Amino acid sequence: MAWFLGAGGIAAVTSIIVSNWDWYKNSARPDLAYLSAIKLKALDGTGKEVLASDLWEKSGAVIMEALELSSLKPELDQMGVNLVGVVHEKKGVKEFQPYLNSSIYLDEEKMFYGPEQRWMFLSGFLRPSVRKSGFRARGKGVEGNMVGEGRILGGVFVVGPGEQGILLDHKEKEFGDKVDLQDVRDAVLRMKSSL
Repeated sequence: MAWFLGAGGIAAVTSIIVSNWDWYKNSARPDLAYLSAIKLKALDGTGKEVLASDLWEKSGAVIMEALELSSLKPELDQMGVNLVGVVHEKKGVKEFQPYLNSSIYLDEEKMFYGPEQRWMFLSGFLRPSVRKSGFRARGKGVEGNMVGEGRILGGVFVVGPGEQGILLDHKEKEFGDKVDLQDVRDAVLRMKSSL
């Protein structure tokens, strides 16, 4: 019995350490060529396929999966920069659309989540920061669900028009890891000052 309790204690401590380990600190970063070649499907009812480069080719774009970025939409509209949502599945898009109020595209091959996809398993919910993010989202009226593939980690890109390239690349390290909105603003300002 003592062996069983000892093994259980070791397993609990190990799971807490593993769930708080930053596995993705040195994950590969995509370059402009990688992002440009991604095929996306419009979720506006047309199902039109586009290359990701079409999203930023003329005026640049902020490409996101994060709800908080929708608060920047008026500023981005004023500067002529697209705010685009990219999702990896259709589930939940109808619930997400009112928050974004912009174009949403489906990345069926999950290329925007790479080149090395990052996943957080259920053990990630042991992280206090993840639980705090969940409470914060519920406080804002965002209801989560346990439907669909919820383990893949997303991120945010700010990509300049033409060959300006990737001006900001924020990859989530855990659920609820938000990009700093001022970093997004700064990247957009660098984009516009280079035109």
